[in-house]
Amino acid sequence: MYINNIKLMNYRNYQSLELDFNKKINLIIGSNGQGKTNIVESITLMSIGKSFRTNKDKDLIMFNKDSLYTNCNFSRNGINKSIEVVVTKEKKGIKINGVSVKSLHELLGTLNVVVFSPEDLKLVKDGPKERRSFIDKEISQVMPRYYSLLMDYNKTMNQRNILLKSNYIDKNLLDVYDLSLSKYGSEIYVFRNRFIEKLSAISNNLHKNLTLNKENLTIKYKNQLDIDDYSDADLIKELLYQKYKETIDSDLYNRNTKIGPHKDDISIHINDIDVRMFGSQGQQRTASISLKLSEIELIKQEVGDYPVLILDDVFSELDQDRQKMLVEKLGDVQMFVTSADPLHINILKELEYSVFHIENGKVISSENGGL
Repeated sequence: MYINNIKLMNYRNYQSLELDFNKKINLIIGSNGQGKTNIVESITLMSIGKSFRTNKDKDLIMFNKDSLYTNCNFSRNGINKSIEVVVTKEKKGIKINGVSVKSLHELLGTLNVVVFSPEDLKLVKDGPKERRSFIDKEISQVMPRYYSLLMDYNKTMNQRNILLKSNYIDKNLLDVYDLSLSKYGSEIYVFRNRFIEKLSAISNNLHKNLTLNKENLTIKYKNQLDIDDYSDADLIKELLYQKYKETIDSDLYNRNTKIGPHKDDISIHINDIDVRMFGSQGQQRTASISLKLSEIELIKQEVGDYPVLILDDVFSELDQDRQKMLVEKLGDVQMFVTSADPLHINILKELEYSVFHIENGKVISSENGGL
């Protein structure tokens, strides 16, 4: 999978921009605040329907403009496709191959993109919310039904929480919510468990390569059910329903739902040691790299083609050996690398790449190098 070109109009600080990309490595260089990340951000807008930096679509529109337009042409499994996104201050419109889609569910999985930013280097040591977000985003890309389940689950949980905060508790309505949460939650558990099992195997192999076979990385699913078999959705549904009944007094006291997938986490161990609690900073970073890189191989296994990889200002956070490892081990993946350091071009020697120099929302020069 690779992006051939993009077109931006009134996107952030780009009034008008058209770029043709290299199928291998695209290095986007510029000082801070010039618009490097805006280019790769527009790619995620066309991949998942939103920015990886903000939840407010209107923030993407150029100052004093009423709307923005983005377009990309890309190849997936040898078939050319296109995505267009129009954002106004009131709504958003999406077209795939010229045909309008009604929801993000229809967009997800069309253009698979993995984003690796400095924040992801803290994935291991951050809180459960960040790791749940990591899991949810990646499963949604390859299994759009999962995204719908999450939306249904979160909507129902919010309705249940509103009821718990009310002065009158309708027990029949509460039971309806419990049954619905149990149904949605059980399917979410099944999806997550399958994903984490695959993620653990792939990331362990990657981690062994990064540490010269000195460390084993294992990832396990942490939730409140404490069962061994997560393949039986009906069993999970019943257990989850029982949990809601057992904890109703606590939920009424706290006026909040304390049981369910929204409380899940993953445990990350290196050689049987909890790396979040006891690992060194170097181990935590290497484990985070292994997790992020494993997304690439997992998506390849699920959809039959490699995703596009965005490395947003990651080089500045890594030593030179890890920088070289990233670009050399991912030769089959189209990469977009943003950097403020022109010397990072040296890392790409003997590789196929294009360089774009950005200044104040404009490409002031570009060049090709390598093979």
